[in-house]
Amino acid sequence: MEFSAGVHVLAAEEAGAVLGALSAGGARVFEVDTAGLTDKASIIRAFGEVVPLDPLVYGRSWEAFDDSLWEGLRLLGEERIALTVRGEFWVNEPFGAVQDALDVLGHVVKLLGDERAPVGAPVALCVFLVAAG
Repeated sequence: MEFSAGVHVLAAEEAGAVLGALSAGGARVFEVDTAGLTDKASIIRAFGEVVPLDPLVYGRSWEAFDDSLWEGLRLLGEERIALTVRGEFWVNEPFGAVQDALDVLGHVVKLLGDERAPVGAPVALCVFLVAAG
């Protein structure tokens, strides 16, 4: 699979092979399992247990999570990062806090990939949404 920055849906049965290939190709891979979580604090905590957040935030606000996720990933110094989010509410008609988290992920993809950003080199972030299964 070609590495493409952005937010994409990935079939559960393909996830292992795709992530393995991306990792073998030099991409840094993170897997967040949100299971059935639908509230802001729990979703942010699930990310914080796997993905570097700087500073570490737990449920304060979406803006704080956005900033923290961006900074944590940027500080890794990687050119390509794959972030997989597994859970039953991420693929089919996301709502509430899940949709808010998706908005944050889309924003972080854009910020990290901005070649005009004054801080550091651009980072290609590929977010895969994988339905529970």
